Amino acid sequence: MKLWYSTTSSFARKAVATLKYHQLENQVEMLRITNSFDPDSPHNKDNPLGRIPALQMENGEWLFGSFLISQYLDEMGSQPTLFPKDEKRWRVLSLHALVEGILENTTPTIVTERRFRPENEWWKARHQQLMDRNIRSFKQLEEKLAEFGDELNIGTLTAVCLIDWWQFRPDNTGYDLAKDFPNLTAWAAMMNEKYPALQATQPTL
Repeated sequence: MKLWYSTTSSFARKAVATLKYHQLENQVEMLRITNSFDPDSPHNKDNPLGRIPALQMENGEWLFGSFLISQYLDEMGSQPTLFPKDEKRWRVLSLHALVEGILENTTPTIVTERRFRPENEWWKARHQQLMDRNIRSFKQLEEKLAEFGDELNIGTLTAVCLIDWWQFRPDNTGYDLAKDFPNLTAWAAMMNEKYPALQATQPTL
């Protein structure tokens, strides 16, 4: 198997952290890319969607999307599942959906325009609308995380990826998360210290 990933992507980090949590490094070839927008990057020629992360299974078929890839790796692993099947299932999936929603609010419009367009071409009214939604959602995230403490599941793992990415890319978001939500950043730091799979996958250039 092989996994295309980036060390700057919160989505890719979710998949890589799941892989490391289950200690599957010896079963998956790790292929790092440095610029997902480069049409000449090998990942754009290798996997049909050109998406990151992307996992090619032993039979040659591709899995796309961090959630699906993480589920697949979780089923391969021998550690306690990150996808509980008990009464916690829907709370964990609800947390995951909230985190993914914040990322989806941010990446396609705000980040892409701030990185690749001059400021006079930014859709600023839309940026503000999405940021208002994100701030409301961060408040809800703070409440939801209190239910889980230092438990590791696909929801809390993805929340760490989100929080660390926002601190890693302040120029791309235009927002200081640590200033307004210090409890979130402190919680993420605690989780990184507690779990080697998170510590080893913190975003880097």
